[in-house]
Amino acid sequence: MGLIGGLLLLPVTGPVWAFRSLLERLRDEAEAALRDEGRAFAELIDLSMRHNAGQLSDAEFDEQEAALLERLSSIREYRDELLHAEPDVDEEDS
Repeated sequence: MGLIGGLLLLPVTGPVWAFRSLLERLRDEAEAALRDEGRAFAELIDLSMRHNAGQLSDAEFDEQEAALLERLSSIREYRDELLHAEPDVDEEDS
């Protein structure tokens, strides 16, 4: 597609490109939030405080605590995988 075609289709392709960029950014932000160890710790502390205040029953606390601890475990495993992953760069001898 040439310059003229690109300019003529800009009213159609521009919003599509912008929407796609927005969705990619939202996905990246959501992944970052899910992989944030500090946020998971803060949620665990908040959960404990609500349980101590009597806002959560023991069963609710146990269920939510188990989910948060599983999330923390998966975050740490993911981080360890990233730290110990070997790069897949093929170096050719020239």
